[in-house]
Formats: sequence, structure tokens, C-alpha cells
Amino acid sequence: MKAWEFEYKIRKSIKPDPNYNPVWDIDSGFSEDDMLKMMWESFVPGSGAIEHLIVGGVQSVENMGRDVTEAEKLLEIGFKAFRKSDFEQLKLITEEIFENLERAPLIKGHRYHTFKRPTRWEGISKEFPETSYPMQSDSVLLDKIYAGWLGQIAGASMGTRIEGFTSRALREVFGDSLGKYIGKPSTLNDDITYEIVFLSAFKDKKRDIDSEFLSKKWVELIPFGWSAELVALENLKKGILPPLSGTKLNPFQEWIGAQMRCMVHGFLSPYSPSEAARLAFIDSQISHSGNGIYGGIHSAVLVSLAFSIEDPKKLVIESLKYIPMHTEFREVVEKTINWCRNTNSYEEVISLITDEFRQYNWVHLYPNTARVITSLWFSNGDFDRAMKIVAQAGFDVDCNAGEVGSIIGVMEGTNALSNYWIKPFNDNLETYVRGFENIKISELAETTLKLLKEAKC
Repeated sequence: MKAWEFEYKIRKSIKPDPNYNPVWDIDSGFSEDDMLKMMWESFVPGSGAIEHLIVGGVQSVENMGRDVTEAEKLLEIGFKAFRKSDFEQLKLITEEIFENLERAPLIKGHRYHTFKRPTRWEGISKEFPETSYPMQSDSVLLDKIYAGWLGQIAGASMGTRIEGFTSRALREVFGDSLGKYIGKPSTLNDDITYEIVFLSAFKDKKRDIDSEFLSKKWVELIPFGWSAELVALENLKKGILPPLSGTKLNPFQEWIGAQMRCMVHGFLSPYSPSEAARLAFIDSQISHSGNGIYGGIHSAVLVSLAFSIEDPKKLVIESLKYIPMHTEFREVVEKTINWCRNTNSYEEVISLITDEFRQYNWVHLYPNTARVITSLWFSNGDFDRAMKIVAQAGFDVDCNAGEVGSIIGVMEGTNALSNYWIKPFNDNLETYVRGFENIKISELAETTLKLLKEAKC
């Protein structure tokens, strides 16, 4: 069976447990066998959705136009060893799969190879406009930044409980409850981790920050990563620095990880989308490459533009100016915009997205970017409506809702969020970043504004 078919059937067959209690066990540490088991089978901490990361890796390399036949043959052998708890054999098979993926031959004529894929900043940004937007007062900026953080935290908290499931499964189980908190909301997730670390690095270097300096902050402050970030962290610990840290033995380099964590660069660049894009590039290439980097840039640009553009549709269209021409990611965004323009409802667009990207993992950039765009397009700038749409869309809901929440929050300010979204946190953000385990959200906003002013965007 093809890796994508295995994943597709699994994703279609599972449903969320309405009584599931989220489990975050970061502090206990992970043995080598634990890490190995997690690669073959794990359960998303916030939602309980099953995941086979090794399958997703094989699937994603084929998405990038490479022949993964040999790796797919090893999957069956690996799952037999996994079921027998034969970790010695499983370790060897896992190593062989990653080695195989690293040297998988190109598939001649595959459409992936018809697109451009610049990886250096000069090539990515050569057609980006240098548009500047009017300055705003400190009080307006603080309100928008604070609302952006609140929107991100609320959206991610809402989405963490339901990530990893299809739209159909979520609607069958939760119905009208989607778009609201299910159970007690928690701020713990891996998305905001990297933004807190970026702020720590930015405090030291301001706009002279580079990928190498930031990557050392990762090693210092982040105890654990997932998919692309996990590989990058392991590479960094071995002295493999950016941009190679984002590509070496990293089949997840075009997944959602950069998109999920680049809103902070928009907060720090409210007048200049191109500067938001540059900061996002510096961050993204630590763990991603190609289209994965463009996803991070797009997230940062959308947030930056939201400080000045109040219409979500205009916002999305304007963001196209900051996606490299003739890239596959640009095609995904353009295609989604056309679906939104030419259909009557977001439900129709979600159905189109589900069908179009069925060969992609639920954590891959493309199906999730399409869900973010759809949620913004049909939101009318209303936070509650945006949360309902992004929740009903399924897949990597916490990442998507965190991004959408950031954008709507910045666009509309704190008045956009009712007490329903804010009150459960009591102004407290809990993370697993070393030294930043508990942060006041209001102080986080104040710090962001302070750094923005010191760095002179």
C-alpha cells in the first residue's frame, strides 16, 4: 500500500473521543525507545488523534516528487517489528528508511519539478514589494498586538482539543460545539514555543538576528520538538547549522511548522510586510525549506498586513505579492482563493480542499494553508465566525486557528474577542520553554511592543 493511502484511510476512519483528557508529559523526558515508538505510532497530546510520523515522512517525500517505493516496502516490516516490540530491529529499519528517503530518486515528469523552489532569501524575495504602511500610535499598536496574542492563544487552545481529525468526523461528534472550547482550555502546545524563543533572541540581536544565533536559542530553551522541528533540533545538537539543519534527513521540511510559528514576525513588523517576511525566513529555514519556508513567510505577512487592512478578502489577495512566483505554494494559495470566490459557502471549499489534497498528510502545509485562507475569506472579520469555520475545517486545527486568531485579533483589536475567549486564562500563558514556563499575556504584548520600538521597524 502507498504511504499516502495508508494515512488517508487512517484519517478517514478515526473519530475524536468527546471524553478525552489532554495529556502533556514534556517534563518526564524521553528515552531512545520512547522516541522510536513515537516515530511509528503516537497520539496527539491535546486531542488523542493517532499519528504515524514515519508514514507521514515517506508520504511527504513522494509529495516532493521522489520515488519512495523502497521506503514503503520497509514500512510493513517496521510495523511488524513495532507490534512485537522488537526495538533493535525497528531501530535499524527506521535508520534505513530515513537513509532511503534522503537518496530517493527523482520521479521523472512529476509535477513538483515543474515549479520553481528558491531557498535563498535573495531568490525568494526578489519580486517582493517594499510597501510601507502608516505608523500608528503606541496605544493602538499595543491593543492590536495584545489582541493578536490573545487571538492566537485562544484559537490554538480551542484547536488543540480537536486537531488531527477530518471535518466530517469532527462535525459528527461535536456538531454545533465546534468553534468553541471543548473541555477546559489549556495554553500548552508546541506552536507558541518557538515564538517565545524568537522574542528572546530578538531582544539580544534586534533586526541583526540571523538563523544561526536563533538556532542556538532553540537548543538552549526548547526541550522537545515534533516532525520538522524535532529533526532540526537533533541536527543542531550535532552541529548541523541552518540552512542544512532544515533539510538534512528531514522529510517534514514542507510541513506546517514554519507557518504555525511566524505570526510573531508580523507583530514585530506592523508597517513593513517585507520585513516580516525577512524575519520569518530567518526563523523558517532552521527547520524547513522551499515551500515550507514560504508558508512561514505567508503567515508573517498576513499578520503584518492585518495592522493596516481591515477586509480579510483584501488581506488574502494582498498577501499574494509576498509569495514567490511560479512556486507550488503560490498555486495552492491562488487555487484556494479561486474556490472561495466561485463557491457559495465555506463548506463547499472545505470539501474541495479535502479532495484536492488527499495525498498529503494532515500536518502538511498545503491542506492547512488552504483552510486558513478559507476561514479568513468567509469570516467577515468576525472572530467567533472565523473560529467556527477553522474548527469545522479539521486537520491541524490548533496551528490554523492560532494563525487565524492572530490575524483577526490584530485586524479588529481587543474588542474582537469576548470574555468567553479571554477569561479562562486569567492573563496567564503556560509554556514548556525553559525559563518561560509562566508568562502574563499582557506583559507578553507589552514586551513585543517594547522590542518593536527599540528595533525601529
